Amino acid sequence: QRRKQQQEQQAAEAQRRKLQQEQQAAEAQQAAEAQRKKEQQAAEEKQAAEAQRRKEEKQKEQARLKKQAAEKKKAEAAKAKQTSNKKTGGK
Repeated sequence: QRRKQQQEQQAAEAQRRKLQQEQQAAEAQQAAEAQRKKEQQAAEEKQAAEAQRRKEEKQKEQARLKKQAAEKKKAEAAKAKQTSNKKTGGK
């Protein structure tokens, strides 16, 4: 009787330990998943920031080229005016 009771108690204790281990494993898995999601989100944010930086650089470059083209056109117009003034005797 006493031995049977002791065996039942040991079985209950083993069952409790097993449940505790399963719970700890589940918690560890959840933590790992949360960490993975956090890292993925950080990587996505980094990628988005990089894309934004490239976009801004491209816009700056386009603005620079546009300004350069406008200045070149202005210089050519001034040169053409100067040349035509020489031909017409400065009139």
